[in-house]
Amino acid sequence: MKEGMEIIASRKTALLIGATGLVGGHLLEQLLDHSAYRRVIAPTRRRMAREHDKLDNPVVNFERLSRDPALFRCHDVYIALGTTIKKAGSPEAFRRVDYDYVVHTASLAQIHGANQCLVVSSAGANSESRFLYSRVKGEMEEAITRLDFWAIHLFRPGVLLGQRDELRIGEKLAAGLTTVVRQISPGLLGDYNPTEADVLARRMIEAAQAISPGVHFHGAEELLRK
Repeated sequence: MKEGMEIIASRKTALLIGATGLVGGHLLEQLLDHSAYRRVIAPTRRRMAREHDKLDNPVVNFERLSRDPALFRCHDVYIALGTTIKKAGSPEAFRRVDYDYVVHTASLAQIHGANQCLVVSSAGANSESRFLYSRVKGEMEEAITRLDFWAIHLFRPGVLLGQRDELRIGEKLAAGLTTVVRQISPGLLGDYNPTEADVLARRMIEAAQAISPGVHFHGAEELLRK
């Protein structure tokens, strides 16, 4: 089969980690609506109000995920898990979510037979960065690429645009500023352009339907293209 061909099978199972977040919420709705998936497993800390024939929403403890291997039997694993240092409360707690949880869930999915891993990272991800946020994201990416998936897609959006349940003042200000700059000169920000959360979700699902093995990085500038 040629690289880039679309997968048309409609019997896939998707595992979605981070379904209650901004990008995860869009992924959930789009996965449930997508004809390629017959089942969507979305483990969360508390049960979601959302109900759907395709949806399996187990309540889990993220510290003990390895105790339930059935969760990880899927074709494609989508990871949209992330926090901020302020919300986490400490650099250590931030790293636990954005590195430990992400890498651990990806590893468990790979061990139990997942073919593809699609992860939300961040613009500026760099394991050698002096900034903690960018450094942890870069270290996470490197760990993910060492896993034995048939295909890995790492998405590096700019500031995420969309309606959050929580107010993040810093992100809101950054989103406003970068949106203005993008309107004035779309090419100026490059891979630091703001990214619509629903568009990011759609591009992640599109990537999972393409027969394209190996490791792929998707920057914000790419995500702007129609």
